[in-house]
Amino acid sequence: MSLTVSIIARDEGSRISRCLESVQWADEIRVIVDDRSTDNTAEVARRFTNQVHVRAFAGFSDQRQWADDQASSDWILSLDCDEVVTAELADEIRTVVARSSFDAFRVPHLDYMFGRWIRHGGWYPQYHVRLYRRGEVRWERAVHEAVSVPRKLGTLRHPILHYSHRRVIDWVAKMERYTTLEALSLYDNGTRIGLARLVFEPILYAGYKLIIQQGWRDGVHGFVLANLLGCYRMIRNFKLWDLQQAARGAREPGDWPPSIFRS
Repeated sequence: MSLTVSIIARDEGSRISRCLESVQWADEIRVIVDDRSTDNTAEVARRFTNQVHVRAFAGFSDQRQWADDQASSDWILSLDCDEVVTAELADEIRTVVARSSFDAFRVPHLDYMFGRWIRHGGWYPQYHVRLYRRGEVRWERAVHEAVSVPRKLGTLRHPILHYSHRRVIDWVAKMERYTTLEALSLYDNGTRIGLARLVFEPILYAGYKLIIQQGWRDGVHGFVLANLLGCYRMIRNFKLWDLQQAARGAREPGDWPPSIFRS
């Protein structure tokens, strides 16, 4: 059984090397670079593989699915540029690919954020289906994308190391893009928001992460992360409300949806 590692990237020239170095054992590595990248992501990736494609971005699921469709191996391991496969995980992957009857596997993720490994607040272990037989799953959702549920799903033991956010400013920059995409997705799916949700959801969600899921056990990091997640919900909901306002004509005349949401 052969394995393709599939990676999507945008402006990740400073981080993609660590990811690619950790999967040099794979049969094939394909990197799909967002055509809006402004740094040297593609050039760095070409030092590790000749399968680097620059492609227009039409949503995370669309980008990942296109990457999977180009794969030539029996199995696919889908990664992000800020993720690293340990030697232990690599050995486990090689074993299950060679012997398993499962169609796909959930892989735990261990996040490193703001200078610390995060183990509480719902962060660890987070499981995502990242290893699967080619053609057995499809990527879904425009943001926070995930694969369709496979018929026979297993679970791996060793985690992917996820070096997700180095600084709070990195989180905030990413939040701007993701809240926009999620607000659009919710609106397009018919979700509407009222005053109660605008007021209470961010507070309740931050409290849930901090207290119920014991984010407090990560100290100041847990407190900061819980509140950042509450802010994420607040900004996403405000953007969804803004789309509703525009649809009702309660804004100044102009294009709808506003261009900021479709950029």
